Amino acid sequence: MTAAQDYEHLHHLVDRLSPSQVRRLRLIITEDEELSRVDRQVPDETEGDDGEGELLPASFLALSGSIEAPADYAERHDDYIRERAERERSTGE
Repeated sequence: MTAAQDYEHLHHLVDRLSPSQVRRLRLIITEDEELSRVDRQVPDETEGDDGEGELLPASFLALSGSIEAPADYAERHDDYIRERAERERSTGE
């Protein structure tokens, strides 16, 4: 595996972790001597004035604030699309 493939694989793994698994992984990282140095270099969202916009560009924050959807929309988007298609078929729209 190349470094790019490793990075991509880890990225997908982290995206699939539950909140408790993320906390556990973060604990493992902070307790590892080598990885904790990298962790200290990443700005903490809770530090600073308000921290808003430090990790994400303002354009993304503006976009994310304009989407109104249920909290689990990203996780259940296939279900929502399927339900909508079924409703449209049943009502003949």
